[in-house]
Amino acid sequence: MTGRVALKSTDPVAGYAATSAFAMSMRASIETGNVAEFVGRAVPTARLRAEMVIPVVGGRFVSTHGTFELFRSGPGLDGKPARMMVYTAELVNDDRRIRMCATKYLQPSWHPWGDSTTAHVTLTEISVRADGARPWCAAGLIKISPRNFLVQLTTMRGFGEGSTWKQRRRAVLTYADFFVRGLLKTYLQRVRW
Repeated sequence: MTGRVALKSTDPVAGYAATSAFAMSMRASIETGNVAEFVGRAVPTARLRAEMVIPVVGGRFVSTHGTFELFRSGPGLDGKPARMMVYTAELVNDDRRIRMCATKYLQPSWHPWGDSTTAHVTLTEISVRADGARPWCAAGLIKISPRNFLVQLTTMRGFGEGSTWKQRRRAVLTYADFFVRGLLKTYLQRVRW
């Protein structure tokens, strides 16, 4: 995912539009130990590993730990009920630490592609600076292109010690079915579940 963020911004939309915004990219890996358990939870939660590149603020940051929540309920951008895809992580670059929250808002509209591929990002430096400088914050939007989305689909894998190829394939299809059904419920049935 690539996009733009602006320093001293706490509003992702304003940060993305700011003339002072600069490039940011993020790669993420989501891991769950048991797909059936994952899709059965009220709020499906999995481990997130992320790498973020922002040349202007020091280059490459890698997550120490993170969380991905799928279809979490909460207020949408318009204040009405929505489902969200939430990515949170603490990222490190040497002794510098950043807290990242990226949220995709899914709510009935005619914009399913934009909603499900655009993340509203906030970044907050949480490390204590030896030079006494104040921690910085930034906000903006990152998006995945159609081409990169298709590439992402080819990277989905089922794993498990002792599992057969059929079981691994079933795990991927179970997740895909759950995800597509959630999108259909939101965008075709127009349900604010």
